[in-house]
Amino acid sequence: MKDYDVIIIGGGPAGMSALIWCHSTGLRAILLEKSPELGGQMLQMYHRILDYPGLITENGREMRDHFLAHLNELQLSWKTGCVINQLDLSAKTLTCDGERLRARAMIIATGAGKRRLGIPGESKFETSGVSFSATRDHSLYAGRNVVVIGGGDSAVENSLILARVCPRVTLIHRSDNFRARDEWIKEARENPRIEFLEGYIPLAIEGTDRVERILLKSMRTGAETHLETSGVFIKIGIAPHTKEFRNLVEMDSDGYLITDRRQRTSVDMVYAAGDVCAPACLSVATAVGHGAIAVKDIALTLNFKP
Repeated sequence: MKDYDVIIIGGGPAGMSALIWCHSTGLRAILLEKSPELGGQMLQMYHRILDYPGLITENGREMRDHFLAHLNELQLSWKTGCVINQLDLSAKTLTCDGERLRARAMIIATGAGKRRLGIPGESKFETSGVSFSATRDHSLYAGRNVVVIGGGDSAVENSLILARVCPRVTLIHRSDNFRARDEWIKEARENPRIEFLEGYIPLAIEGTDRVERILLKSMRTGAETHLETSGVFIKIGIAPHTKEFRNLVEMDSDGYLITDRRQRTSVDMVYAAGDVCAPACLSVATAVGHGAIAVKDIALTLNFKP
């Protein structure tokens, strides 16, 4: 059994921030990440990042590299490729790849990921016609007709990006009530390459070796119809990575961990930080702040002083 003051579960910006703040406050901590590398959703950010104070980067991976350099400079402790099992939040114990760890406090910073449709063909064609990012993949679909599914800012923004290289972009949404900002909706409706298909839901993505068509159902009539397409861009928001915490800690109806203003969860000395707890603003800056808040409260509770 290895003992720590804090175990941080999740290696995105919230978890990395928490690890740095543990060092600053004198708390002995370790960060555990199940993926092969640290970074979380930063690794899925393919656009230029201009809104993180003091640091402008060409993409999220470059920003992650700055965070990682910080951790290396301080010689902090973390593990990647870590499969967690036998998790007991109340006892603050877990097993990671056969090694048993115990702490006085835990921070859950497992983040969130792209929400999926959960329909036939989505996984099958993920590398051959299904995409979750127009910023990354738009050049692969130049000269082809594609569809975008969603009704928020990201869906409309992706439609506008794709319309620069695709002759027709069909934006599919289940209703005519879009969550996207009005100015983007106006720009998209005025773009001759973008067609709005409202009141439809996708039932299946079909094809042989790659995407060839999508099966849709009308929300008004129930009728089903096929739409020929070379690509399906899924932009329906994100979902928290909280499956392993079900029945262990209080969550809301969407699976996000419920916290107070100090990032405390319903379990004593268990905290949550970043996208896993449905922040009002989804950003690297918010996640970093959550990590700091959680650690400061832990330090105060355990009477640690920097």
